[in-house]
Amino acid sequence: MSNLTMNQTARQRVVVPVLHQSFEDTLSVDGLFGRLQTVVSNTRKTHPELTDYHLHDVALRMEEGELRAVLDFRK
Repeated sequence: MSNLTMNQTARQRVVVPVLHQSFEDTLSVDGLFGRLQTVVSNTRKTHPELTDYHLHDVALRMEEGELRAVLDFRK
């Protein structure tokens, strides 16, 4: 087994914006799920190193008036 820990070899975390401050409409749960699917798809396109990873977890947080997703990818 390698000297690297499991976290170093099998985990990638990416923080991406979901909704910007300028978004003023009410968002339904279905709308949020649809938006998250788009965000994950776009993240995979812009981060080709994630090809061998699956999406393990999504955490949402508000930061500077913007909704952001913390995408946790694992092998």
